[in-house]
Formats: sequence, structure tokens, C-alpha cells
Amino acid sequence: MDINEAEIAGPCRITLGGVDLGHTTGGVLLTAERDFEDVKVDRYGETPIDKVLTGNRAMVNFTLAQPNARNLKYAMPETSSYDGAGALDRTDLGADAGFSLRTRALQLVIHPLKNGDSDLSDDVVIYKAVSAENVELPFRIDEQKVLELTFTALVDESYGAGRRLGHIGAANVS
Repeated sequence: MDINEAEIAGPCRITLGGVDLGHTTGGVLLTAERDFEDVKVDRYGETPIDKVLTGNRAMVNFTLAQPNARNLKYAMPETSSYDGAGALDRTDLGADAGFSLRTRALQLVIHPLKNGDSDLSDDVVIYKAVSAENVELPFRIDEQKVLELTFTALVDESYGAGRRLGHIGAANVS
């Protein structure tokens, strides 16, 4: 046990497809969920003798302080028409049914700023991240306009079992 390992994460830089998404407010939350099925035998009734993994999910939730057209493109990848032209940018609403978000999945990286640019030991990397949650933009006189986002990891078969969604820490560890 090392008391020096107790820490506060601090602010992070979030990149999606290599693009810095800008300032966040309220921090960043990584959620790793696991689903299990109980294995039972008659002899022990409802008492499980094992738990078998049936699925994994990883989600990253954060709020951007800059809800611009570029970031809305990532929030609603199925509809956006962002082209980086400034005043002519727009975000469209209403895609056709059947659109596959996988076609717009990008690598998402959470990098703690306290680590500087070269220390990747605390980085979180989601290989194929997509935003599929509802998007709400407040337009209120007494509230900051922000963009809350949740990205979900999709399976990436180019990595082996146990690493299909992403990793935490340096990428070059075997």
C-alpha cells in the first residue's frame, strides 16, 4: 500500500478522432459495465455456483463548455453537416432510419492534463466511440449553454479478447 497513490484526477483533455473537443465543465466519468449470468445446479437451488460474463459496456460522459457546430457534429454524427466554414456551419436534425453509427465511430481519448503531453499512463482510450444519447441544449437566461455527451464503446475486433473496447494506461504494454 502506498499513500502516495491517492490522488485527484484533475481536468482532462478529451480528443475524438484526434480533435481536441475543448473545455469541459463538471469533469469526465468513465463507466465500465459488465453483465453476468448466474450458473445454478439443482443441488444448491438459487445459489449460484458461478457467474459467466455475457457482455461488457464502456461509456464516457462529460459536459462540454463549448457547444459549437463542430461538437454537435460529434454529438449527432448521423445528421451533421459541419464543414468548418465558420458562419456557414450548421447542424442538421433528422436522419433516415437504419443509419449505422459504426460508420462514424472514432477513437476517444481522455488525457489528464496534470500528466503533461508525454505521460500517457492514466489515459483512457476507447477505440470506437459513438454518441447515441439524446442531445439537449439549454437556451435559458440563467443557465450556461453547454453540451452534455455520452459516448459508448463499440467492439473493435482488431484487438484481442479482454481489450475489444479500449484500454486505460499506455498502449504499448503487452
